[in-house]
Amino acid sequence: MSNTAESTYFVLQQIDPATGSAVAEARICVLDLKELGAVLDCSSTRLSGSWELGPGDIQRLSAICIPPRELDPRFNRVQSWHPIRQTPYLVHTNFELPLMLEGRKPLAVFQDTYPVEWLAEMLVRFDPFVRSGRLVRRIIDTPFTEAERARFPKFERWRRAFFALPGEEWRIDAYLLASKVSAKTGWNEALERMEGSLLGYENWQNDWWVERRARRREAGIRRENE
Repeated sequence: MSNTAESTYFVLQQIDPATGSAVAEARICVLDLKELGAVLDCSSTRLSGSWELGPGDIQRLSAICIPPRELDPRFNRVQSWHPIRQTPYLVHTNFELPLMLEGRKPLAVFQDTYPVEWLAEMLVRFDPFVRSGRLVRRIIDTPFTEAERARFPKFERWRRAFFALPGEEWRIDAYLLASKVSAKTGWNEALERMEGSLLGYENWQNDWWVERRARRREAGIRRENE
């Protein structure tokens, strides 16, 4: 098991049960991944994902993190480090509901095969705020093609769930239009910027994201040509 910089950083989180999102986070460094696996009761040789913390786990983590220190007992989840955390702004993923309730995000979109557990759980968290009128919901189901039906025999169809702030429902139609255009033309920078703007990202954030994708694409082309 290699102890790269990314593999030794982990993020402690305090999860709000009402929104399923983190309300507090702290980064820790753990060099001995076998010890961490023992704390998390995880036998995998690659610690990737998230784990719920049980009674006593925080104290055990306090002893093996570098440097050892007392950790807040309110943390109830640990998550592996991901390069997206190097983004110089808050990526909305996993923070959609609290951002919408604060009025900072006008549109959220979730999509997967149906039925899947994570999407059902997400809809349940949004339900009280849809019923109270604080959010507007639209669900669109799309049948599988013949090829998709063969590929996903355990599922029934595609499901997309849209949530918008009241008065921002037009963003759902604009998002669907962008999807139709993409199906004809392929994804491009203009559609990437449009999607980001519809989801509530600022212009400078869209600039950073598009430039990052371009750099990664150029790096990939260079590797292929070497």
